[in-house]
Amino acid sequence: MKKNRLHYAWVILLASCVLNVVSRADSASFGVFIDPLVQLFGWKRGDISFAYSLAYLAGLPAMAIMGWLGDRYGARKLMIGSSILIATGTVLLGTIKELWHFYVYYGLFVGSLGNAAFMVLLPVIVTRWFNRHMGVALGIYWAAMGLGPMIFAPLFRWLIETHGWEWSFTVIGIVVGGILITFSSLIRGSPGDKGLSAYGAEDSPKELPAPAASGIAPAGLREVLTSRPVWFLMGIHHVGCVGHAIILAHVVSMATFQGVSGVEAAGVLSMIAGVSIFSRFAFSVFAERLGGRTILTMALIGQSTSVFILLFASEAWEFYLFAVIFGLCYGGEMVGFPIINRQLFGAKAPLSSIYSFEVLGAGTGMALGGWLGGGLFDLTGAYTWSILASIIIGYLGLPLALRLPRHRNLVVSGSKAVDKA
Repeated sequence: MKKNRLHYAWVILLASCVLNVVSRADSASFGVFIDPLVQLFGWKRGDISFAYSLAYLAGLPAMAIMGWLGDRYGARKLMIGSSILIATGTVLLGTIKELWHFYVYYGLFVGSLGNAAFMVLLPVIVTRWFNRHMGVALGIYWAAMGLGPMIFAPLFRWLIETHGWEWSFTVIGIVVGGILITFSSLIRGSPGDKGLSAYGAEDSPKELPAPAASGIAPAGLREVLTSRPVWFLMGIHHVGCVGHAIILAHVVSMATFQGVSGVEAAGVLSMIAGVSIFSRFAFSVFAERLGGRTILTMALIGQSTSVFILLFASEAWEFYLFAVIFGLCYGGEMVGFPIINRQLFGAKAPLSSIYSFEVLGAGTGMALGGWLGGGLFDLTGAYTWSILASIIIGYLGLPLALRLPRHRNLVVSGSKAVDKA
């Protein structure tokens, strides 16, 4: 495109942000579904929470397949199909009568098959469209994710309390489906699909190989999976997601269990998401500059330590104080992986496939954490052990983060790359 015209990379970023927010309308709001389902059907919290776990467990093969399909056949058609699944599943959620209905519509249609394409492909697509300001672009993308719970959690709770379960899901399903299909049609998997180069590529030298300090060069997926950093990153994503899934799935119920009203409790989840917008953006920028070792260590310490507040919270303001601190910390745990992958393996590596393996670690973590929070409550009659489990498991990621390669900056001097440690 001519230089005085908007580069299509910014259209990709806008579409990716909208899809990121809207595709997670149901999954980001799960915490506000638990109390209404207990009241409507008398189901146990652990049984309800299993739908949250099922969504991630069933999504594991779907995410691996989506990464492979995206690398080979492009992303747009996959996302349009996923949009239809999410819209259908959301509408069907309004018709549930049995627990297994909830498992199928939420766990399979919405949570796993529907979300897989968006979760795996979108962040990688953003990194491919931006050579310059990649950290800023991905930071905007991850920050947008925080808008999902901020918008939809209180909206779902208000609609359910004022208009009923069925009407709420029918309306949201139709609206969500229209938005997802419209913006999915704008997506292109790489600049080459539109005959363009990445934003800033014309002003940048030819991309250098992955830093020698990492001991990793761009390679095929099989070679990449033999390197330790991939498995360290999978492990970090797993334990980090266990730790925050316990909180995200159950913090609303933790608050109502202490006597906080339903709408106020939904606002706690919304506050976490809203505050995390800032850390998602900042940690993405930091990941580009500081590397994965530093950024993931900071995020894990902050996320796990902040959960101690919940051991003593009993009033609404205390839960909101926790939401602010936790939101600032937990948002940084998940955002750096696409940037870290490109730093370690280079732009020519199968980045969608690599990221899909790391998302498998995240998916198993979210599945375990979502179920564990409710299961421990059913076992003990309180959320104390759920909170302690979040803290302990989150800290387990620290030794893995510290085993990652140290970040090196490559500076171009003439035709040579100079390593600045």
